[in-house]
Amino acid sequence: MALTREDIYALLHLLDEDPQLLEELRRRILPDHFVFEVRLPTEWMAQVDRRLANLERDVVRLKGISKEIAFRQKASSYLGALLKGGREASELVNEILDKAEASGLVTPQEADYVRTADLLWVGAVRRGMFANEQIIVVIEISWVVDEQAVERAIKKAQILRRAGAWAVPFVSGEEWVSQELKQKALQQFVFCSEDGKVEPDRSDYTTIERFLEVWKP
Repeated sequence: MALTREDIYALLHLLDEDPQLLEELRRRILPDHFVFEVRLPTEWMAQVDRRLANLERDVVRLKGISKEIAFRQKASSYLGALLKGGREASELVNEILDKAEASGLVTPQEADYVRTADLLWVGAVRRGMFANEQIIVVIEISWVVDEQAVERAIKKAQILRRAGAWAVPFVSGEEWVSQELKQKALQQFVFCSEDGKVEPDRSDYTTIERFLEVWKP
C-alpha cells in the first residue's frame, strides 16, 4: 500500500517528537559516508558565515578610513566657519604634550592617547568675543559614530586642556548610531558633524561661543 500525504506528515511529526527514533531511522537507511556528506555542508556554511562576518568588519573599517581621508581633504571647509588659518596640528600638539609631560601635568600614557586622535587641527577663532584666539580641535572620525567615539574626543580634549591648550572635541561621521547619542554629545559641548553638516550651526554663533567658552582652560 502506498504512503499517503497524511502518512508522511504523521511520520515527520513522530520523528520530531522522538530524536532516538530519528537517529535509528537515519542509521538504517543512510550509509556512513552519506551521513558525513550531509554534515559537510553545515561545516561549510559555518565557514561562510565566519568569512562574511570578517568581510563585514573589513568593509566597516575601510568605510571609516575613507571617511577620515575625505574629512582631512575638506577640513578647512568643515571648520572654516569657526576658524581661520586652519592647519594640521600634530607638530604643535606634540610640543604642548612634551612640555606638559615634563611638568607632570599629563602622563606619558595620556600624551600618547591624545596623539592617536584621527585628526588634530588648529586655527584662530574667526569672529566674536574670542576672535583671533588659537583653538585646537580634537577630531574623531567614524563612518557610523558610536558612544566610544564621543568619549574618545572628550577625553583627549580634556587631556589637552589640562596641558594648557584650548582644545575642543569634534566628532564626525556619515551617520550616527542614534540621534539621541548626537543630542547627548551636543549637551556635553561636543561639536558634531553628520554627512557634512556641522552642529552647532554657523548661524547660531552664540551657541558656538558657549561651546568654546566651556573648553577654555
